[in-house]
Amino acid sequence: MCKEVGAFPKCTCPNFVAPDSTPGVMTWPELLEHMDNLSEWGRSQPQNGGAALLQGKQNEKACVSEDVQHRTQLQNKLAGVCVDMCKEVGAFPKCTCPNFVAPDSTPGVMTWPELLEHMDNLSEWGHGQLKSWGQHASAIQLHSQDTQLACVSEDLKHRVQLQNKLAGVCVDMCKEVGAFPKCTCPNFVAPDSTPGVMTWPELLEHMDNLSEWGHSQPQNGR
Repeated sequence: MCKEVGAFPKCTCPNFVAPDSTPGVMTWPELLEHMDNLSEWGRSQPQNGGAALLQGKQNEKACVSEDVQHRTQLQNKLAGVCVDMCKEVGAFPKCTCPNFVAPDSTPGVMTWPELLEHMDNLSEWGHGQLKSWGQHASAIQLHSQDTQLACVSEDLKHRVQLQNKLAGVCVDMCKEVGAFPKCTCPNFVAPDSTPGVMTWPELLEHMDNLSEWGHSQPQNGR
């Protein structure tokens, strides 16, 4: 009768349950009700009194471990719901969910703060490596002088590689700010401003080099 008079689904029939108005989509009231039901269900579960019945520490530890696993699964589930709620209200990626990590706002591009943080990480890593290598070198010194020299050589090679890496980053930064080729990076050599053409200062320097080379050659003894 309710359908015939066009009042469905707003029927007043006894024990009538209206169909879901948003099938496949959980509304805010439905989500809150679901979380309340989960909370009530959790409180209604029997408490962990099984330790006295299990008569053993191993069984008790197993029960505690399983309880922690279940709580972790529930926490991760609620965290995922929190992110979905954040997206639904249009606040993503500015979410306040527990342990939420916002996605990279500039994927594939390293911003200045990210670059500076990366260089700080490299510096800390380098100091840690130098300390580790220094301790390693001290231990090796007790065994053999040759081994110590080899370790120092390896340490020097690593430090040169790290210094060259940082110098390359410095040159890239110099280019990004538009200061190239007037860079102040360590051991920076500016490119030739007149490629293929020898300027007067370059010519005079070349003649001086030729003169020094000629004086250094052995005489013919005549």
